[in-house]
Amino acid sequence: MTEDKNLKKILNFLHQIGKLKETYRFGESKTLKGDSSADHSWRLALMAAVIANELKLNLDMEKVLKIALIHDLPEAITGDIDARLIAQGKVTKEEKHRKEKEAMEKIQKSLPPKIGKEIYRLWQDYEKGGSKEAKFIKALDKIETLTHFTGIKAPNKIDTPELLVVYGNKEVKNFPQLENMFKLVKKEIKKDFKRNSVPWKKEYSI
Repeated sequence: MTEDKNLKKILNFLHQIGKLKETYRFGESKTLKGDSSADHSWRLALMAAVIANELKLNLDMEKVLKIALIHDLPEAITGDIDARLIAQGKVTKEEKHRKEKEAMEKIQKSLPPKIGKEIYRLWQDYEKGGSKEAKFIKALDKIETLTHFTGIKAPNKIDTPELLVVYGNKEVKNFPQLENMFKLVKKEIKKDFKRNSVPWKKEYSI
């Protein structure tokens, strides 16, 4: 009976986080085509597996993949609160964290205790960037987002193109093994800027 009860909780959880398939990022932009939070998390997990292997990183890959898959779970409840809103002063970092923490607490309570506790712990680790696995995913999360921007040729569409060139700097600095990958993505962004006649300042290359 306990097993059936737990499975029902898990099923309800899966229905709830299924909303990530319909949670589109950069929702306030009228011209920027956003991917869904589920799209983003899937590609982030795949990137993590491929890049960690290529760079021969000494990481707990089970933990890496779990963090990648759960890092945006709160958005099933809060929706996407993206960096543009924070940069524009519409939402503070503190507000974003509070809303997402409340959402994760709700998700944790909806799950069987052992599973809920692990998911919440991994999410907290990601938020704080405590472990090397969390630092890796935090940096790669930014790189994945930038690859989305370059894929849709974003610099001529986004209203804050300067945000693209500083996005991820701090996170990659905290996980320098990804610097070469980051530089390659920045080169793609620079090409998009040039193609769309968006000025590229010297400091953007740093």
